[in-house]
Amino acid sequence: MKAEFIAHGKCNFTVEDNIIIIDATGPWNLEFFQQMHRDLSEIILRDVDFYNFAILLVLKGDSFATQEGLDYHLNLVRKGPTKALALNSALSNAAPITQSVFKKIYDQANLANQNFESTESAKAWLRTKLT
Repeated sequence: MKAEFIAHGKCNFTVEDNIIIIDATGPWNLEFFQQMHRDLSEIILRDVDFYNFAILLVLKGDSFATQEGLDYHLNLVRKGPTKALALNSALSNAAPITQSVFKKIYDQANLANQNFESTESAKAWLRTKLT
């Protein structure tokens, strides 16, 4: 029997045009990723053009995730319609590790992605990926 845990980590969503900004503070477990993807799905269906949106992921704090959570995340990212993803880990306590782990996931999902040190430069890059 598999135990269910409460979600560790938190995130907030904002939408600017067709860019979904996810402000996430770790660490994260599987339950966090499950809840985050449920919330994200609602936003995608309600607030952006389903066929033309991008994501800016701003990682903060102890931005570490369980392998189970990362595997779940990769599976859903592979299936998703996101055009591109920008990652800003400047506020992460472990930026180099975080960038490496998440880049690997997004590369495996064949999702255009890039790391940035500033939110504004990340948004500018994402706008070039939208039609």
